[in-house]
Amino acid sequence: MKMKNMFVAIILLSILTITSAFAEDFTLTQSIKWTMGSEIETSSGKLRGVSVEGAYIDSRGHKGTITCIGSVGENFKADCHLKDEDGDFVYADALRKGVDGVSKMSGGTGKYKNITADCVYKIASTNKEASLGLVTSKCTTN
Repeated sequence: MKMKNMFVAIILLSILTITSAFAEDFTLTQSIKWTMGSEIETSSGKLRGVSVEGAYIDSRGHKGTITCIGSVGENFKADCHLKDEDGDFVYADALRKGVDGVSKMSGGTGKYKNITADCVYKIASTNKEASLGLVTSKCTTN
């Protein structure tokens, strides 16, 4: 699996979001690997491309894969999708400065079509030499 820099959120990512159409809180745990890409200079500093891939499980028993594409500079920003065991996708974004971040799930396919959720996530553990991380999220469906 290939991934890029510091999660997302993520991972989203948060990150995030997976499950049924009931309004409730849930948690999401992601094991990720990131891969750094090209770097450019911008008016606000250097930005470096990052891709993140990994696996997740949520507190409702859903599990699947997470994929994110983003950039790292002063902040980490990424767009992600989570694909569950049924093949349904959740679309999410992730924003992080430091180890804490936020993510928003914005619908998806199948059971996630009209579901939204707000998540707060934390980088629980990293191994920078191996580009691996563990991300935990607390989410509330809207």
